[in-house]
Amino acid sequence: MTTGIDVRRADWERDRDLLRRVREQVFIEEQNVPRDLEWDDADAEAIHFLAEDHRGTAVGTARLLPSGQIGRMAVLADRRGYGIGQSLLEAAIEAARSEGHYSVFLHAQTHAQAFYAKAGFQAVGDEFSEAGIPHVQMEMDLGIPFAAQPDAPRTVIKAEEARIPYDYPALGDNPNDARMLEGKPALAEAIVELCERARREILIFAQDLDPSLFDSVELHETLSRFARRNVQSKVRILVHDVTRMVRDGHRLLTLSRRLPSSIAIRRVHPDMQDRTENMVLADRTGLVVQPQFDTERGFTNFNDAPLTRQYGEVFDRLHNRSVTDPNLRQMTL
Repeated sequence: MTTGIDVRRADWERDRDLLRRVREQVFIEEQNVPRDLEWDDADAEAIHFLAEDHRGTAVGTARLLPSGQIGRMAVLADRRGYGIGQSLLEAAIEAARSEGHYSVFLHAQTHAQAFYAKAGFQAVGDEFSEAGIPHVQMEMDLGIPFAAQPDAPRTVIKAEEARIPYDYPALGDNPNDARMLEGKPALAEAIVELCERARREILIFAQDLDPSLFDSVELHETLSRFARRNVQSKVRILVHDVTRMVRDGHRLLTLSRRLPSSIAIRRVHPDMQDRTENMVLADRTGLVVQPQFDTERGFTNFNDAPLTRQYGEVFDRLHNRSVTDPNLRQMTL
């Protein structure tokens, strides 16, 4: 029951103090989460939700990240048990659908696992510690609603079955056919082709954006068209080392500076730099993977949602703890 409670989409700049007040009380004061872990750069790019009572007092928060992760679910202690958390969760899920996400996930504190399971989330993987608190990752697939005729029942089609007209062939319209790639020219060609077919999201994880794979005119032009096509088109790039791209200049670095709202480059947290692959993922459906960045072999499949999602989960974990690098914001003269 949420009588007298209003849940609305908040604006981080305008409502920051209200959001922070609730999270300070719940996470920092009540749960002893370190302040530097609670406040991160992801707040600026997240969709935030605020629950307020009839007096306009903030009593709960949640946020949705571009990766599809729901987090910062917080309800003040004396307001729990009235359905506020459920209303916040429903608002975040509905926003994820409207943003075009095929699934959502969250890191649930283990004592709250039953709450999320009741909402339709399923636990994935082993228990882990986050800010000194036991957590488990939970996920939920979302259907894609299509407009129905008046008075007709709404049909919900699973993401894997969806076919949506698009300027480029939809990734799901390609055969599920893995191809082995030998040599950097073949890898680079596959990366460009995959990005040409993307409609919504491109994720790139590369050790240092190897110029022979990622600094071509073709890829630059492809990503530029992709980013400008739609305000919801996003390119997220993670790297281990920015030294070479800053020193030598890199087309994708220049592009990210020109289109910062669509293309973002971040550095992997120093504690998580043990991955050895390069990978490009498109729409959680197609991928190009170079398992060892220092070899010239890899594989691609333009229609393998299960495998792409597995790599996407790795990317999301790395991205959620990634850091900004001031060198990436410096303009060359």
